[in-house]
Amino acid sequence: MNKIAFFLLCVTLVSCGIKKEIVTVNHSNLPKPVGPYNHSTRYGNLIFVSGQLGLDPKTNSLKSAIEEQTVQIFENLKAILENNHSDFDHITKTTIFITDMKQFEIVNKIYGRYFDKHFPARSTIEVTSLPRNAVVEIECIAVKRN
Repeated sequence: MNKIAFFLLCVTLVSCGIKKEIVTVNHSNLPKPVGPYNHSTRYGNLIFVSGQLGLDPKTNSLKSAIEEQTVQIFENLKAILENNHSDFDHITKTTIFITDMKQFEIVNKIYGRYFDKHFPARSTIEVTSLPRNAVVEIECIAVKRN
């Protein structure tokens, strides 16, 4: 989420009289963040999940092929969502960053395995490079289950 969108979200929440704390959440069963950020933050029922790379939580190493990275990303997202009392059916928005748009169909096919009842809004952006020389990164916004 860019700074302007986050600012507008905060202004909207405050103007609606919603006063909640921002809760930051890191998960010990996932790869450590590769920079100064948290796996996720939660504001009320909204969950903002940081971009995930295809890092194996046991070894903290990047999976090799785009298929393996994409599957690992979704498994990491699943764990983060579960720790926030959510799941793939409660994702409202995803953003995919990919280093080669020619590989998009591979990512899209795997993406479709994780969303069967509900398809969130989505953006896909081709980028020059990603941290740790990953070829794909995915972030999402979700809401808590009731």
